Amino acid sequence: MIASRMAFSAAAMLLSSAVYAQCAPGIPSAGNPGCIPPDQYNSPYSQSAAPAQAPPAKWADRWGAVAVDEKSGKFGTVSQSAAKAKAESQALERCASAGGTSCQIYMTYNNQCVAVAQVPSGGRIHARRGPYLTDTEKAVLDECKSDGKGDCQITYSKCSYAERIQ
Repeated sequence: MIASRMAFSAAAMLLSSAVYAQCAPGIPSAGNPGCIPPDQYNSPYSQSAAPAQAPPAKWADRWGAVAVDEKSGKFGTVSQSAAKAKAESQALERCASAGGTSCQIYMTYNNQCVAVAQVPSGGRIHARRGPYLTDTEKAVLDECKSDGKGDCQITYSKCSYAERIQ
């Protein structure tokens, strides 16, 4: 039994020295569990700081607008515009190009989605803004249907999400 203990102790010493023997020349093995080179920041022997983090992302707002001529039912839309005023002027231009004579901004939105619904025969226009397109479409359809004037349909839906610029 003593011989088997001695054999076990000898085997354990060989195994532990084999682990340390796997470190590359010049890299201290004692207390360095992964044989990490001393010049790396995560080595227990390192004096250097952690590597610098990447700078935070920069985002630019994106705008959308819906212009409507309520008399004729004509409308104009724009999304992903860099400025609110530009989105509104383009939506008004597109409404006029579609044949609208009394176009007005119905809704402006930024960094989110918009959905517009109406019954096919005309009538009151419903619009909603929200972070997700499907949720926004559902909400505007529910609102339109609550008027009880027929089968509402989405006439326009789009998102203008912020754009990463750096």
